[in-house]
This record gives sequence, C-alpha cells and structure tokens, in this order.
Amino acid sequence: MRQTILIIGAGGGLGTALTDHYLAAGWQVIGWSRQAPVRTDSALQWQQLDGYQPEQLQDAQAALEGVELSGVLCTLGMLHTESHMPEKHLGALSAEHLRASFEINAILPILLLQQLLPLLPKKQSCFWVQLSAKVGSITDNYLGGWYSYRASKAALNMLLKTASIELGRTHKKLIIAAVHPGTTDTALSEPFQQRLPADKLYSPQLSAERIAQVIENLTTAQSGKLLHWDGTELPY
Repeated sequence: MRQTILIIGAGGGLGTALTDHYLAAGWQVIGWSRQAPVRTDSALQWQQLDGYQPEQLQDAQAALEGVELSGVLCTLGMLHTESHMPEKHLGALSAEHLRASFEINAILPILLLQQLLPLLPKKQSCFWVQLSAKVGSITDNYLGGWYSYRASKAALNMLLKTASIELGRTHKKLIIAAVHPGTTDTALSEPFQQRLPADKLYSPQLSAERIAQVIENLTTAQSGKLLHWDGTELPY
C-alpha cells in the first residue's frame, strides 16, 4: 500500500527537494504551500494556501478527511527578512523581529500539530517531523548571537518535546521529532554561504535524502528528540 506524506512548506527550496524525493520513492505526496505547484504528478496533491493560520487551512484540512497519513513533514522556518538579519549583538534586538521569529519558528508549527492531530492515527505508526536547527540547542551555544533565531528554535524544540510526552499516552505509535538539516543551499542560508567551507553547504537534494533517511530510521524511543541530519541526537 502506497504511503502518504503531508509536506508543509512544499514549495520552498528544501520543501521542493523533499517533495521530489518522496515522489521518486513511490509515496503519495500532499503538498501545502503559498507557491503554485512546481511540477505535476499523479501522486502529488497540491494545496496552494494564503497562509498557515488556522482560518486559512480549512479547505486544505477538509481535503485530508479520510486520508491515512503515514507522516507529516513541516519545513516552515525563518532566519531573516528583507528588513532584519540575525542579531550579532544585544543592541540589534528588536521586539518586531523577536515576535516574527517566534511566530514562524515556534508558534505556527505547534498550532499546526494541534490542528492536524485529529487526522493522525492513534494505533498505526506515524511521524510528525519539523525541521529545526542545531543553533536552537542551549547546551551547544558557544558563540552567542542570533538571539531571535536561537531562542525561537529552542522554544520549538521544547514545544515538540512537551507534545511528545502528552501524545505518547494517546498516540502510542506517533513519533514527534525535530531534525537539523545542516546548512542547505536555499534562500534561508544564502546571505551566509560565503563564510562556509564548500563541504559544509549541502544541496537541497542531498539534505532531502538525509532527512528522509532519518525519518525512515525513526523509533518511538526517539520521540521528542532533536536529531542531526545523520540521525544522532543533539542536546537541548
């Protein structure tokens, strides 16, 4: 039986690569995106959205009724905007950028889990994977800076950990995990790529393969964990 994955943010750089990967692997893919579909495929069901607020998801969510999901992969995240870059020092902080970072990196993902929970199976194996970031680890923070991004990703990791504990009682085969994909050649990382060694900047296709491999190897014992792209556990 063909497995079905919902990819949220399927039109982004990494979302597109993940969509292509799962289609090539024979999965049925449901893509949610603000962008129009980048390809057509009989196994791809595309929902173009105005946004990811609950009131904007009603039609897309209704289309999932009766669908047996094998998993959900959410790629939503924000590092910078046209007017705000990651803060290098305390004086660069602004309430506006902090709020925006928390809204996109932490609040939207956990509210998506809340809203879609009724559609996740209670007795069958299923995963909910959210892309996160190693810089959200409090223990691993040795350089400082990037206040809003670090803090919002740390909040995301805590929200997912907390949800994994609660849902471990009601959805015993559901695995909730946060995955650090590494620095991928997308619009999110573009302003910072010049400082990276060539072997530390990964193509979207390579990152998609690695993320899919992590998902394939997930176990219920890893629910609530922050995982590196190679599958190893990262500290909170």
